[in-house]
Amino acid sequence: MTEKILVPAGTARATVLRAGQVLRIVNVAGKQVADFVAFNAGDLTEALSTMHTIVSLGRLFPTTGDQLRTNRRRPMLEFSRDDAGRHDMIIAACDPWRYEYDFGVTGHRNCSDNFIDALREWGIQRHQLPQPVNLFQNMSYPDGQVRFSESLAKPGDTVELRALIDVVVAVSACPMDLNPISGFRVTDIALEVL
Repeated sequence: MTEKILVPAGTARATVLRAGQVLRIVNVAGKQVADFVAFNAGDLTEALSTMHTIVSLGRLFPTTGDQLRTNRRRPMLEFSRDDAGRHDMIIAACDPWRYEYDFGVTGHRNCSDNFIDALREWGIQRHQLPQPVNLFQNMSYPDGQVRFSESLAKPGDTVELRALIDVVVAVSACPMDLNPISGFRVTDIALEVL
């Protein structure tokens, strides 16, 4: 039986995956960035760690066959499908301060608040949120500079992540509409638990 979850534009949703289950993340309209975080369902102090993953992979951008690691370096999830081919593990989730300090905007929806709302059932607070994997986000770092570019994801492009342990996962359809990462617009993300 497949569980289907819609992540409306600018919001987040969370669910549990048992080891062996697959989370399908579908870029419904194309170009939408989907911030992704995960926790060990049996011990929420063990979480997805992009920095540990980067060290284990030896590169910045994950793809099919790659394993995402925890803050204890344990394999947690594996990319079993990647239609888009470009995801980021360096850029922090947007938060109220990103919009306030960098764009002069207050009250903007953001991934950090979205995750807190979506993970309320598990009692996750802001300081417990790990750095996200920014699925479908097209970043480059030429000569150490940070370059935000429009997502390469086309409508229907899909990422599948297979759980290697029982995990709590959350996905935010990133509300960022003030830089080009999602084409200056925010759209839905569809999830399926297989």
